[in-house]
Amino acid sequence: MKEAHQPPVLRTPRLVLRPFAPADLEALHTYRSDPEWGRYLPLPHPYTLAHARTDLAEYVSLDAATHPFWAIEHQGQVVGNIDAELEAMGRALIGWGIARPLWRRGLTSEAARAVVAWCFEAWPVRRVYATASARNVGSWRVMEQVGMRREALLRGHREERGVVADEVVYGILRDEWTPTDHRADRGEHVRDLGG
Repeated sequence: MKEAHQPPVLRTPRLVLRPFAPADLEALHTYRSDPEWGRYLPLPHPYTLAHARTDLAEYVSLDAATHPFWAIEHQGQVVGNIDAELEAMGRALIGWGIARPLWRRGLTSEAARAVVAWCFEAWPVRRVYATASARNVGSWRVMEQVGMRREALLRGHREERGVVADEVVYGILRDEWTPTDHRADRGEHVRDLGG
């Protein structure tokens, strides 16, 4: 079996995005077990330590060549996650989540800008996009702050804790992305892809 590549470490002014490690189990469980955190996500409720252990095992085994999955570290603590998935047709899908006590501080946007920049630098993609529940205003505001545009409203496209909900799709094209506008927010990257 081929060894999976580890995601690179990305640094922003306030965050470190790094590979998940086995020692992150408690932190992952802590922020994900908050009922409000997973309100719009297809996560089990309640979210147990066993669920966190299963998820963590998946995240550390993903191959960063096509699906890097980062722990978001703030002030030395793992407080969230963000990932990017290389898809066919020259596109990448990103997704994120951060601990509820840190909502509305711009940290998720800071992490998302770093990952969008990394996608355009590391992969030959022409488009980076994200999706969210149409009810998850905080998430689609992050998409807008990163420079994405709303492209679609998919009616009845997802299920949230047994309730059918609409989904929004936001995207940004390579020729719309201006790295110089975001450099101060995303900080310097550590470009080692590891392995």
